Amino acid sequence: GHLVCVSCRSKLTCCPTCRGPLANIRNLAMEKVASNVKFPCKHSGYGCTASLVYTEKTEHEETCECRPYLCPCPGASCKWQGPLDLVMQHLMMSHKSITTLQGEDIVFLATDINLPGAVYWVM
Repeated sequence: GHLVCVSCRSKLTCCPTCRGPLANIRNLAMEKVASNVKFPCKHSGYGCTASLVYTEKTEHEETCECRPYLCPCPGASCKWQGPLDLVMQHLMMSHKSITTLQGEDIVFLATDINLPGAVYWVM
């Protein structure tokens, strides 16, 4: 049989190599090998240099400091995403109705976006 990782298995209906049916049988030998292999963080394109074993990879990627952030503007149909250090620049350029204040923390004040009152974010 051909090997497929568990995250890819759920997306496949047949083997991508031979087009035969896929069984749900774990390959313990390959799991042992994979447990010793280090994988790069999926956010390496955003500057992360971490190299992790498979069991640590998901948790790291969810909290990775280099992960892309979505636009924090609520109610907007903005699809922007990018590194944390560009969030402020994005808000100032693309969402002019947001008043931004800078200090020790990054604070976003959103008004005039069809929400009652104002909404604050602190990053």
